[in-house]
Amino acid sequence: MTKFRQYFAAKDGAVTIETSIVITTVIFLTVCVLEAGLAYWQWNSAQQAARHGARIAATSDPIAIDLTTMTGLGNGVEAGDPLPDYTRICSGKTYSCNQGGFNQTALGELVYGLDGDGVCASTSPERRGVCDIISNIGPENVEISYDGSGLGLAGTPAIPAPLITVTIKDLEFDFIFLNALLPNKFQKLPPVSVSVMSEDLSSGA
Repeated sequence: MTKFRQYFAAKDGAVTIETSIVITTVIFLTVCVLEAGLAYWQWNSAQQAARHGARIAATSDPIAIDLTTMTGLGNGVEAGDPLPDYTRICSGKTYSCNQGGFNQTALGELVYGLDGDGVCASTSPERRGVCDIISNIGPENVEISYDGSGLGLAGTPAIPAPLITVTIKDLEFDFIFLNALLPNKFQKLPPVSVSVMSEDLSSGA
């Protein structure tokens, strides 16, 4: 009985146990902060890529080819009238739009940049594409929509002034520890979209 009392009263090793608990807690918190910072950095990079892609789409030939040839005339709409509402959604994954043709060259400029090299590599800021900001972005990760803003005019051809939205999607987080501990649990990065007003697309400006 005395030995049991001595055993439970002994404090040998208490410091070691307390130190282990503290160190484990500090390591856990450090890993959490590191992974959270990494996730935010990757999300912010995707946001920057979408913003850059939207700017390219607003100042380049439209990926939806029929935006350069549409008239908007008919059904009571005459030249000079506001352009009827329209939506074009173009997917780099399927190389198609929900209506009209698909300009693969324009998509290549958006993804790979205006340098025309077709690869993700260092280049001057004014010639960058979205994959020069995040190297693992490919055409399959890009979706572009053109929505009527009410500002375009019907004509032959029309003068469209769509609201352009570039969405970066289907990217994966590149975690250091979570991917190893919990594979396929926290990998998908939420889609990121940026919208801008276009310039006159009738001339491919």
